[in-house]
Amino acid sequence: MSDLLQTIGTDLKELLSFFVTVALLQNIVLTTGFGSSVMLHVVRKPKNIWLLSAIMAVFSVLTVLIAYPLDKHFGTAMTNFWRPLMMVGITAVLYILGTLLLQRLFPTFYSRASHLLPMAAFNNLVTGIALVSNAHFSAGLSGNVGLAIGACLGFGILTWLTAEGIERLDNPDMPEAFRGMPSTLVYIGLLALAMMGFTSTFSFI
Repeated sequence: MSDLLQTIGTDLKELLSFFVTVALLQNIVLTTGFGSSVMLHVVRKPKNIWLLSAIMAVFSVLTVLIAYPLDKHFGTAMTNFWRPLMMVGITAVLYILGTLLLQRLFPTFYSRASHLLPMAAFNNLVTGIALVSNAHFSAGLSGNVGLAIGACLGFGILTWLTAEGIERLDNPDMPEAFRGMPSTLVYIGLLALAMMGFTSTFSFI
């Protein structure tokens, strides 16, 4: 019994460690670029930020849970070609199953989130998390789950901060040359610099 509790405690510690680090201290969107295109798209409709982040977290966790034993069985040496295809295939199957289940069991939720499902499933953040897992660092299943949840939470936080910043960047006093995308990129760069102040002791990715 004590061994079981110790194992659970170790797994929980690993999950929380990766979750907190990736969500708050080493944002995967800023450090790798995964999900940046989706972020710039969704900031136009801020009301969808947290719903999209939650759906992405579900896809990411399920992809990691399925890919983890396959990685252990086949090894991560097939990174060059077959492993990315495996991740995309897993996500495609999850998307089809998720769409069918939501249509049948939760039609109200599906009508609200149907336009977000393709974007949440097929983006390089979900695939990138699964590719980074096991290949770039040594972690157990709990660490990979923490990475997936933390990365999607970090995506939500960064997207929300970007949306709030863009709203305040709509300033008539700003020179016309800096309006729109230039000011957005400068703002995201400042956010990245601010978060870099917390990453000196962490190098998980």
